[in-house]
Amino acid sequence: MRLIARCLAARRLTTRASGRDNIPAQGPALIVARHYHHLYDGVALAAAISRPFHILVTLDWVKTRPGRLLMTILTKLARWPVLLRSDAVALARKRGASLFSSQDVMRQQRRALRQAIDLLVEGRILVIFPEGYPNIDPTYTPKTGPNEFLPFKPGFANIVEAAERRLKREIPMIPAGLRYTRGKPWIAHLKFGRAIYRQSFNDVRGVTSQLEKSVRELSGPNALN
Repeated sequence: MRLIARCLAARRLTTRASGRDNIPAQGPALIVARHYHHLYDGVALAAAISRPFHILVTLDWVKTRPGRLLMTILTKLARWPVLLRSDAVALARKRGASLFSSQDVMRQQRRALRQAIDLLVEGRILVIFPEGYPNIDPTYTPKTGPNEFLPFKPGFANIVEAAERRLKREIPMIPAGLRYTRGKPWIAHLKFGRAIYRQSFNDVRGVTSQLEKSVRELSGPNALN
């Protein structure tokens, strides 16, 4: 996946990253990132993070069975957990183009949850985009503008909680701000903030709210100068 990312970035994307010292050199960590571009976000992360990492991704955008097979093989090789978004599947079914059913959604969500927890328990880095949709996507996105954010979904906090129960230790959650300067090439401005810990909050809502606030602030132009 890192090799693919380098090929995709060539003459298309330059990444400027800061705050990388906030990513632990070893042990589990969850990176909670803004989702702006369907492709470049992962490419920018690959350029900025020296450790191997895994991304929780979706495959409900795939329109053909060969495409689905190819992406399934690639994500399995990379050990990237795969989700199906229930709303995306419903939209595709209205167009008569969905390759997935509601049963597939539930089954894939349970599998992705187990895989995500296992990765953290193994001491790996997991990346999640809690917005669910990017700003720029060739298939579909509910976002209507380049600066729009969607509310963060709280699933990432539940993943961390389950992994912490198994490890009996805290897992750092690192907010990652992201924005782009368009041109030839595009420039990805990526900034990692200080770790946030679940135990510092009373409930999942508090964790989710703080991570969303931090990611928004890190994505602003003043934070990335």
